[in-house]
Amino acid sequence: MKVKYTLTLLILLLLPEISAQTEEVIDWDYEIDLLARELAEKHPNLFFSTDSAWFFHAMRQVASETPNKSLFQISIELQQVLAAMGDAQTQINYHFLVEKSQILPLEYYWFEDGIYILKANKAYEALLGKKLTAINDVPIEVLIDSLATLLVVDNQSVLKNQIPRMLPWFQVLEHFGFTSGKELSLTVESITGDALSRIIYLPVELGEKLSVQPSAMPLGWQDQKSFFREQYFENEHLYYIQYNRCWSRESEEDYGSGASALFMPSFKEFEKEVFPVLKKKKIDKLVFDIRFNKGGHASQGTEFIRKISKALPKDHGDIFVLVGRVTSASAIINTVDFMKSEKVILVGEETSGKPNHFGEVNRFVLPESRLIVSYPTRYFTLLDEDLPAIIPDVLTPLGFDQYMKGIDPAMEAVNLSPLP
Repeated sequence: MKVKYTLTLLILLLLPEISAQTEEVIDWDYEIDLLARELAEKHPNLFFSTDSAWFFHAMRQVASETPNKSLFQISIELQQVLAAMGDAQTQINYHFLVEKSQILPLEYYWFEDGIYILKANKAYEALLGKKLTAINDVPIEVLIDSLATLLVVDNQSVLKNQIPRMLPWFQVLEHFGFTSGKELSLTVESITGDALSRIIYLPVELGEKLSVQPSAMPLGWQDQKSFFREQYFENEHLYYIQYNRCWSRESEEDYGSGASALFMPSFKEFEKEVFPVLKKKKIDKLVFDIRFNKGGHASQGTEFIRKISKALPKDHGDIFVLVGRVTSASAIINTVDFMKSEKVILVGEETSGKPNHFGEVNRFVLPESRLIVSYPTRYFTLLDEDLPAIIPDVLTPLGFDQYMKGIDPAMEAVNLSPLP
């Protein structure tokens, strides 16, 4: 699956033009009609779950209600229509219009027991490690229901992955009527159950964020920025491979612009580290961790998995593939590659990506508003059964207390699994 890494450059080129559109009159009837017709033509099967009559009617409805609305508000309403079509790859990139000064200085994570604040500016340090329960007295459940209208919710992992990213966006919260003006109140709960409210003021002053400090970082979380890494545990005869990106120096040269290739790690060099271990070390358990992989280009992982299968002895130990809420796109393809090539044990959370899904995304730009529209060009059928997600054989949700203690439930499950 090819991901076009020219999107960042496209955004940088278009942002000044997008900003300028707010001061110009846009013919929204023409613009939205063009959007609808282009998607109907370019998408391989736009109406696979919702009929065309509803789609064109909904688009005309948005166009009729554009007077006195901002570009951001209109983009949100268009995204709601596209989300209702049921394809996560078809979207208006409204989030590019979110202003940095309007993003709350917080980072959330949705654990098994709730949504917690993991990072915050120093001014809001008291919120660290607290569970979010309400914004401006609106319960978190209501907030989630509204924000979910911007998403294609194929499974609960979609919500767990995307909602924490959206909650800091003041403009989105304002659009749904949850806040206004230049401040909002967060209500949080401590681990002892005590409630705390704190006012956050806008515009936000950018600064370094403080983080909660676990007693130890769970293994899978220790180095999510690395494209890929490996570690052999001698005492356990366990070989751990973490595959965070379906991309590399070679992928950038072959499928990207090539400009960033020198700043990326070489996958060929990585393979030179992996295969001697597979061939020379005693391995009772092989772990392939793809929990934090959002995709890239599937061919790199497909070939890597084929080589792993070839390198392993016939009497090799168990293979564990760790998946999670971030696992999607090309990472889904590579997960299925492993499922088809070897007898594997899936461990973790259900994936946000579906095994059968639209992909190979292209984009076009609307001529007047300069909004960027994404759409797929191909449908991937990886499994005979059309499942909403890849569901692990062993489910290992992560609680906040486990995270703070440095416990990785997925790796705990692997370690507790009896030897073959």
